[in-house]
Amino acid sequence: MKILRKFAAVCVVSMAMLSANGNLLSISEQEINDYLATKLAEKIPLQDKVGVPHLFELDYHLHSLTSQIGRTEEKKVAISGVVDGLLKAKGKKYDASIQLNMDTTPYYDPQKGALFLKDVRLLSWSATPAKYQAELQMFLPVLADGLNSFLNSTPVYTLDENKAKEAM
Repeated sequence: MKILRKFAAVCVVSMAMLSANGNLLSISEQEINDYLATKLAEKIPLQDKVGVPHLFELDYHLHSLTSQIGRTEEKKVAISGVVDGLLKAKGKKYDASIQLNMDTTPYYDPQKGALFLKDVRLLSWSATPAKYQAELQMFLPVLADGLNSFLNSTPVYTLDENKAKEAM
């Protein structure tokens, strides 16, 4: 769940555009993708280790994150990225790369000044090498459900009143 939580956190900037009534905060898709490519690693560690030792462990590096705004269902934001990692499960090791494609609905709570992500959906994924697809298949739905529950109740971003652009 930790890896998908971090993956979803990268879309904070893209969610602000759709959730803050459009008029209050304006940011382009290119600005969001530039942020994801250059500054995100300063805010969130994109490398980590998650899992239960000796049962399921994943050492991973999240990269190549991009957002797509306005090209999906109304009020949805698409997010894609790559997870390179070493999965240890059932006593075996799998060195794999996973391409994730998700979408979510941003929700801004003006009382809390916070941005939440609702209805996070794992749309598609693929593993390289493809022979590990079956081994990884059993873990992704559980991680996606945990991510959705977490993000429905935990804000991914809170406006900084000290920044003029956000406070408007």
